[in-house]
Amino acid sequence: MGGKRLLLIVAACAGLAAGCSKPASEAPAAVDLAAEAQAVRDRSAAWLQMAQARDYAGITNDMYAADAATMFDGSISHGTAEILASSEADNANTPNSTIEWSTTTVKVAGSGDLAYELGTFNFDPDGAGDAAAATGEYVTIWSKADGGWRAVVGCRHGPQGSHGPCWRLNHTAGST
Repeated sequence: MGGKRLLLIVAACAGLAAGCSKPASEAPAAVDLAAEAQAVRDRSAAWLQMAQARDYAGITNDMYAADAATMFDGSISHGTAEILASSEADNANTPNSTIEWSTTTVKVAGSGDLAYELGTFNFDPDGAGDAAAATGEYVTIWSKADGGWRAVVGCRHGPQGSHGPCWRLNHTAGST
């Protein structure tokens, strides 16, 4: 009987100890980087559709973080109000313009909450008119908040060799 009683006491203590101990810290869920990169690509494609439809308010409200910054064509805008005003002014100046872009690279941080997108664009200021189209490259930095991706920085520069704001962003004083 003594052995059974001791065994019951040990079992009871073990059960109490297990019930009172701190739970093992859960390992963070693994981030599916490929799925997150595809989500960024999908957001960029949705953005392009909105741009082609000239839905600048939709872009500003749905794509940009509230404190986003853009650097396009030598102009820097901070916050969604400035970005929207700049987009609407650009549209007023080029009402027949067309835009296309293509994502070439998306890299997502291991944490799954920050990404950058690289790509090429073609902007024709007068659509079928005689003005030359501008082609170039862009970078968009995305941040994931509340389960969705939002652009925090957007930058594009034109023809190869031109020194737009992206070039200034990437080249500090003293380097070329």
